[in-house]
Amino acid sequence: MSHPTKIVVFLVIVLVSESAMGAPECAPILRALDPCLPYLVQNPGREDSPSKACCDGLTTLSGLPNVKDECECIKATVLLTPLDLPRFAALPSVCGTTLKIPTISGDMDCSKIKM
Repeated sequence: MSHPTKIVVFLVIVLVSESAMGAPECAPILRALDPCLPYLVQNPGREDSPSKACCDGLTTLSGLPNVKDECECIKATVLLTPLDLPRFAALPSVCGTTLKIPTISGDMDCSKIKM
């Protein structure tokens, strides 16, 4: 399954589960992070630095109210897409933003995040 197909499948799953279970609203988070994927995805042809659109999207995340929801959405993305997690954690510094991103893995408990 290609990378864009994975994202589309993920969005469909999220949209269906949100209405059924009151899951976090992931669409704004995924839209903000989408330009970062060429930098974050683990593959030999990935970008060496994040794009301006990536850094701008990351800045929009700092205005979102619920860090735990952000964590859940990013965690779900990590399970579907092979992201370079150290690069993801360093993204705010590389982009020059003050957003704090916790170290995220597929098995972390987002309810325990303290920021």
